[in-house]
Amino acid sequence: MLVKTTNKWILARAFINTWLKDQTWYCNNCDKDYSKFNYPCCENPQIGRNIDHTKGLFKENRMIKNTRKNEFASTEKKTLRWGVSLPPRLHFALDRYFRSLSDEKLFNNNKELHEFMRRFPEFTIPDKI
Repeated sequence: MLVKTTNKWILARAFINTWLKDQTWYCNNCDKDYSKFNYPCCENPQIGRNIDHTKGLFKENRMIKNTRKNEFASTEKKTLRWGVSLPPRLHFALDRYFRSLSDEKLFNNNKELHEFMRRFPEFTIPDKI
């Protein structure tokens, strides 16, 4: 069932769910589609599908979250703060999607970035935004 909406985050969730179903194998490091004839594709091949790379990223995000000094995921001196971590291919695909729909970027300002962090906690490093 298709539903019309102008809510950016409902559109983003639907896009991500569709993107995760893509079965194309590719290298997450150099972004080349996988071919057994052109392997290895780079110095650090990370071959998988969208779902594989995303699951790996979720594990990495949990590990990073557990090693941060505070709930804001900042360094000890609070000079650097972790924010959002997306698979590169997903970030570029989402950005292209929103540019094609309404000629706007995925994150136009910090308010939109924070809203994304609230709605998609699996891609977010800090516990508090």
